[in-house]
Amino acid sequence: MTTESNNSWLAVDVGNSRIKVGLFDTPDAARATPEKDESKPECEDIAGLPRCVDFRSVPLKTSVPWDEFLKGYAAGAQPNGVIVGSNQRGVDEVASDWPDWLQKPVVIRSSEFFPLDIQVDEPRRVGLDRLLNAVAADAVRGSGNEAIIVDCGTATTVDLISSAGSFCGGAILPGFTLCARALNQYTEVLPLISMNELFDLPPSEDCHPALGSNTTAAIMSGVFWGQIGAVRELIARLSQRRSAADHDTSAPKVLLTGGGARLLVPYFADAVHCPYLPLQGLVLAVSRQHL
Repeated sequence: MTTESNNSWLAVDVGNSRIKVGLFDTPDAARATPEKDESKPECEDIAGLPRCVDFRSVPLKTSVPWDEFLKGYAAGAQPNGVIVGSNQRGVDEVASDWPDWLQKPVVIRSSEFFPLDIQVDEPRRVGLDRLLNAVAADAVRGSGNEAIIVDCGTATTVDLISSAGSFCGGAILPGFTLCARALNQYTEVLPLISMNELFDLPPSEDCHPALGSNTTAAIMSGVFWGQIGAVRELIARLSQRRSAADHDTSAPKVLLTGGGARLLVPYFADAVHCPYLPLQGLVLAVSRQHL
């Protein structure tokens, strides 16, 4: 069945453990999709980025709830589709499960598709999510400004986008969960701390004291404040990379994304929390090619 496409996109990012799916309007299509139901999760609107209408994250090997995303669409006004992912087998499975009444999705497997200048030693080896973040950051950083993207997931990446819009690379370090697992797996006596405890409590000095009075509390302190400190130091060092001759003292725009980003938000007052940044970058990249 062939339908007329509009400027809304059903974007899918297939990882090694979860599938992230979002329904987005491009910036020039403010009302392309049906109105959000009150039951749908709240999605932050950030100027310059596609508007998130709905979002789901489901475990790998789980069927994507297509009907929940697509209810309310009239015939002839179906969203376009795009799939990307580090898990190529998972990408193939999602593509094969795509609703047959929609147009076939665009499947992106290479960074060559992205409208982005990549200034690193081996551009083709940069993770796709890092580049998708960069595409989105380039759209909101402001003319002549740099941007720093902190993506806090299994691994945490801290990447720099130059004032010319180039991806310049950055740093990769273990995320919260990976740090906790490493302490448990590579020692004989240290316990595996509960990530639910770390993520369920509102982050504050009281909830995560630096002074741990027992082994579990000490690990909690190290994992939590070690991540905060590493990210803070990397942001500071990346912010200072401009030559003195540049005479530009403006601070880069800092964007926080990823599952652990909400734990960072209270400690980076000037940062912008962008929970759907990779998917928004994906929509920007494919919609520009689609025009």
